[in-house]
Amino acid sequence: MLYIKFNIQDNSKYPDFQTLYTHMVNMREPGFEYVDNSPEIDWDTKKTQEEVDAAVKELSDYLDEKPEVHRYNELIPDYVTLFLEQFLKADNEKLASLGIQDIGSIFNYLEYGFEVDMDALEKINEQEGIVTFSTGNYPFGGIERFLITMKAYDLVPTECFNGFEICELNWTSKFDYETAAFPERTKEYIQSYKTSKEANNLENITITTPSKLKQLYAYFFK
Repeated sequence: MLYIKFNIQDNSKYPDFQTLYTHMVNMREPGFEYVDNSPEIDWDTKKTQEEVDAAVKELSDYLDEKPEVHRYNELIPDYVTLFLEQFLKADNEKLASLGIQDIGSIFNYLEYGFEVDMDALEKINEQEGIVTFSTGNYPFGGIERFLITMKAYDLVPTECFNGFEICELNWTSKFDYETAAFPERTKEYIQSYKTSKEANNLENITITTPSKLKQLYAYFFK
């Protein structure tokens, strides 16, 4: 099971992240359909052509936007949008001509590109929490954009198991972090999910490459 531990810097924003988390859970359910919040217009109350025209324009403006734009606007607070815009500006400037990300790409990643099952979101206490998720796929989209999204909600990731190793995350700036790996803890963590026989089989796997990670998933998520 993959996980991210985090510090809660602003408890008032935690419910907003719970809303996003619940949406991510729902989006991964087979057959889930997001409730359409399109304008409900009572045409019988429109007595003049001016009122009808205004209602038609309201409905037309709504339909002109893609469904994912409406989902984003309904789910994501303004302070998160501001943070992500600042991150993308810095990231795109760093990547120069390769910097093609926009907020839509991050939201698409959260809905579809992050190929994991969201297992649990829990508060450890008022200052700390953990989100756990699992996957049978590799690659599964990586966790970097999810880490940045969490930070936009003032949930600062401090430790994770990213599928390769358990890492401590040390933030060096608003958007950048360094990692410190814990090989022994990683080994113990993996073995804790296996029977003694399966754990012995894992002794021969060094998790250093994507192909080795695939082997790990074959043991871990079969």
